[in-house]
Amino acid sequence: MAFKPTRMNQVKSILKDVLTGESIKKTSRIYGVSKNTVKKYLVIFKSSDVDISQLDQMSDEAFHRLFYEQPSSDSPEYFRNEKFKELLPWIINELGRHGVTRETIYKQYILDYPTGYSYSRFCRKLKEYRTINEATIRIEHKAGYRMMVDFAGSKAQWVDVRTGEVHLCEVLVTTLPFSSFTHVYAVPSQKQSDFVIAINEALKYIGGTPSVLTSDNLKSYVAKADRYEPKFTEFCNQMGAYYTMELDATRVGKPKDKANVERHVTIVYNHIYAPFRDQVFHSLDELNAAFRKQLDELNNKKMQGKPYSRRERFEQNEKENLRPLPSSMFEVNKSTIAKVQRNYHVIVGENNHYYSVPYQYIGKSTQIIYTSHSVEIYCGTERIAIHKRDYREYAYSTLAAHMPEKHIRYQEQKGWDAAYFKKKASEIGPHTLWAVQTILDSKHIVEQTYNACLGILRLGDKYGKERLENASKRAAAGHRATYGILQNILQNNMDKIEIPIDEQEKENPKLPAHDNLRGPVYYSQTTLQFIN
Repeated sequence: MAFKPTRMNQVKSILKDVLTGESIKKTSRIYGVSKNTVKKYLVIFKSSDVDISQLDQMSDEAFHRLFYEQPSSDSPEYFRNEKFKELLPWIINELGRHGVTRETIYKQYILDYPTGYSYSRFCRKLKEYRTINEATIRIEHKAGYRMMVDFAGSKAQWVDVRTGEVHLCEVLVTTLPFSSFTHVYAVPSQKQSDFVIAINEALKYIGGTPSVLTSDNLKSYVAKADRYEPKFTEFCNQMGAYYTMELDATRVGKPKDKANVERHVTIVYNHIYAPFRDQVFHSLDELNAAFRKQLDELNNKKMQGKPYSRRERFEQNEKENLRPLPSSMFEVNKSTIAKVQRNYHVIVGENNHYYSVPYQYIGKSTQIIYTSHSVEIYCGTERIAIHKRDYREYAYSTLAAHMPEKHIRYQEQKGWDAAYFKKKASEIGPHTLWAVQTILDSKHIVEQTYNACLGILRLGDKYGKERLENASKRAAAGHRATYGILQNILQNNMDKIEIPIDEQEKENPKLPAHDNLRGPVYYSQTTLQFIN
């Protein structure tokens, strides 16, 4: 029958009451069943050969066969049931397709089988099948054994305060299923390097390494998905070997294989995303700092229905089972080949940044080995350059030691100004400073004097700073200084000749004595007369 089964002793009591004169309405109210159910029990009993006096003597098994006997193989009910069982795999598969509903499937079902189940019966039997076949099992997790990770479906974001550009970022949720101790970290992307950075942060947060790392089939984690033997990326294989962690991947399309972290993604939305829904962050570090504060609150909060928090369970029962962290966190060595360009730079294509090498290697092939922090460049077995990793796209990291001499001078020239030349001249002496200042003041457009000032400073490199100072002193006697004058003085060794007395007087002339010179005595007397 298609009605809800009732306990056998209850069915017997219902039949006794109705058959001894009790009304169907009152009986259904007393036993909490519908009137139609009471009527169906009554119809089945009256159609059988059993007498009311035999009810108490019937076994539960015999009584059950009387009311719930399966239909015979030649009955329409048997045919409908068997046909429905045959169609169930196809129905379940179709319902998994985008936009397909039970109503859509039923229309096709009843068109092919007009004598099939009604829509309500169809839905009920489908629900029964799913309930049985989608049963879950409670898995006991070992303390410190497994760590599950998953990227949240909803991205976080921060805004560049200078440009107003909105940067979306991925959020990796990590959890230990034994204690449900959770970690959250935002990274720019799901690339391998960012994935490992987030794993490193999670391991530092829990203060140890588990035996197994479990994730779904991320491209940065799994190179080739397979139910029995998944192939992991070389990057992650190195990480697993470094931390002595086994790598494990879930089956494709089976999120229940990592149900704990799947559930915690939702918890992260509620407890970490939601409090910051209206807050604007201006850097990834600022975002992660806010996440960390909220994350600590989540781990310190009592779990629903439990007398302990995630942190308490972790620290009391799980932390001691983790293996200690190595002295430094894992950094994978990536490698690429690049030819040195004419501008003596090579490119790391991962983020399109250029790094300099000595210009003598232009045109040669190099091997670049880089991590998240450093870039090393080799020509053969010789390391020819090392740089700090720079993530700016299409930007250049250039060391002066790698540049040709004329390029260094050009770079220096870009930083020239009057203050620069006066500072350099003052280091040589006051007369050299006078000479440079005279040249700087000689033109309306001061930039046009920079080459002459540079020439004067280089005369100091060529002839010595002492001689340049003496040459400038000699030029000062004539109250005129140019690069040519100083060069001529030095070339002809005139700086080594002592300036004659008469030329010194020209430099500091004295006024001749005459009657108009009154002197300090005169003015002191005049002042006294005025006061009197």
